[in-house]
Amino acid sequence: MDVRVMLQAVVFALVFTMLAKHQVWGETDCHHEKESVMLKCKNSIKISGPYVLPRPGDRCCTTVQASDMVCVCHILTEHDEKTVDPKRLVKVADRCGKPVPVGRDCGTWTVEHPPASLRGHP
Repeated sequence: MDVRVMLQAVVFALVFTMLAKHQVWGETDCHHEKESVMLKCKNSIKISGPYVLPRPGDRCCTTVQASDMVCVCHILTEHDEKTVDPKRLVKVADRCGKPVPVGRDCGTWTVEHPPASLRGHP
C-alpha cells in the first residue's frame, strides 16, 4: 500500500476521532443524577398514589439540589415514565428550588406553565 494512502487514512482517522471526542465532551452526563433522584424521590414522583410533598432539607430535596434537573428531565425515557410522572418530577424540582423552565421537555411532556402553577395538582 502506498505510504501516501496510509498517511491519508491515518489523518482521516485522527480527525474523525477528534471530532467525535469533542462531541462527547460537550454532552452533559446526568444519568447518575437521574437514578439518584428517581430513588430518593420515588414517593413524590411515582405515577400512582397520593403526592408526597418533599420538604427542603430532606433526602429528596438534597438530591434534587445537587442535580441538574433540566438534564434529568431531558433524559427521562418512556420506560422511566412507566413509574415516574414527569409533571410530579417538575413539581418536586420546583418545590426543592431547582425549577425546570417553561418550554423544556421532561420526558415526553413539555413544561407548559410556570412550576408554581403545578403546586396544587398531583
